[in-house]
Amino acid sequence: MLTFEESRKLYESHVMNRRSRLKQLLNAYKGNQDILRKANRKGKKDAKIVHNFPRYISTIVTGYTGNVNYSKLEDKIEVSDIFSFNSEASVNSDHLLFMSIYGESYELQWIDEVGKYCFEAIDPMSVMVITDGKIRESVTDAIVFDEDDLKDNKIKVTMTVYDNTTRRVYSYLRTKSAFDAIKSEINVSSFVQEDDEPHKIGVCPVIQYKNNRWMVGDFEPIITMNDAYNLSVSNSVNDLTDNTDAMMVFRNLNATTKQDIADAKANGGFKVNEGGDVTWLVKNINDSYAENIKNRLDSDIHKLSFVPDMSDQNFANNASGVAIRYKLLGLEQIRLEKVKWMKKALFKRLQMISVYLTTKSKSFDPLSIGITFKANLPQNSQEIAQFVGMLNGITSKSTQLTQLGDDIVPDVKVELETIAKEQSKAQDSGFIPAPVREDVTVDGRANLFAEKATESTSQSLQRE
Repeated sequence: MLTFEESRKLYESHVMNRRSRLKQLLNAYKGNQDILRKANRKGKKDAKIVHNFPRYISTIVTGYTGNVNYSKLEDKIEVSDIFSFNSEASVNSDHLLFMSIYGESYELQWIDEVGKYCFEAIDPMSVMVITDGKIRESVTDAIVFDEDDLKDNKIKVTMTVYDNTTRRVYSYLRTKSAFDAIKSEINVSSFVQEDDEPHKIGVCPVIQYKNNRWMVGDFEPIITMNDAYNLSVSNSVNDLTDNTDAMMVFRNLNATTKQDIADAKANGGFKVNEGGDVTWLVKNINDSYAENIKNRLDSDIHKLSFVPDMSDQNFANNASGVAIRYKLLGLEQIRLEKVKWMKKALFKRLQMISVYLTTKSKSFDPLSIGITFKANLPQNSQEIAQFVGMLNGITSKSTQLTQLGDDIVPDVKVELETIAKEQSKAQDSGFIPAPVREDVTVDGRANLFAEKATESTSQSLQRE
């Protein structure tokens, strides 16, 4: 178990080093970008336009990754109940968004006051983990931070520390400016140990979710290009504003007064003497150059983030499914990398739930539950139904129904029960329908099952 001093040093390191990067990523996603902090031009209006590519990228990638599907889960009622109690789909969605923004996410497991198993996604800005450093690393210790603003410029820092067996809570006070200096001055003797109890999870109850091996966010590589795009558009707007606010130049009109200018505006024109002239002093704007810069940046942002522009004409309605999938090839690689690491974390969650259910004499093998992700793309229901039909005899009925998706089969277990009831009802009535398709065997005879089914039907009708 980490001591208070060890926990405090990790917290300070997190605040001074790690949190600044995470804040920058969150600000980019929320639209609080560098262009808004750009110094204003002296004596002129200054446009500060934000184009929120980071939010677009995270929204598309998170949505495209799709929902988690579990095979054989209908046989694990206790696991299904835990998932329903914790709104598992919502927690997974939070993880996908955190992973897209920060490149990482974390999940805390705990047993609540009434003994129910709980899990929830945690904002990476408020958690730090320590791993064992093995090839297949595991989290051995974790700290969840919480900061409360108090009066007199004080902040109460609460550090909830976890290891493989225990949950311990430390707290202490610090000033808001404690990290402005190179080294903060903390009165170590002022800390309080508020709680110390076993967490009953069996291992450190914090799971780390990685977006990729290097924990890089989906839009992190294009932040500088996004800033350049914002600046380019803002400068173009400034040029238009400057052109609108252009100055007038009077030649050989030395006697012109402010009243003369006001009268000219009212009358709609100037009276110019011989040799005199009135012109506008405007800035020459190279529209083509500015537009080329913006188009190049826009193209590079989509190319290097692997997220296509969905409003592009390349995604026309008449494009074939193969053509669209080819245009989504880069995005698909991002999805597969994300899914690979997400599966590892979800399997760890299943292992923890299995350990918990073992104490209730209801254990299960986590390997018996398959974890799959289905890309969230517009689907052709007819093609899907044909594909599922081709799986008949190759996979289980449960797996086939899962492939149909939530739109057609919201609950696989309920659907299987409904099918069983319909088949039982048909058998009770003495009618067994023959398959519509006649599969022919190698010797030219009709499928034996179809023959027997037809024979049974004929005998039933004769009895009636």
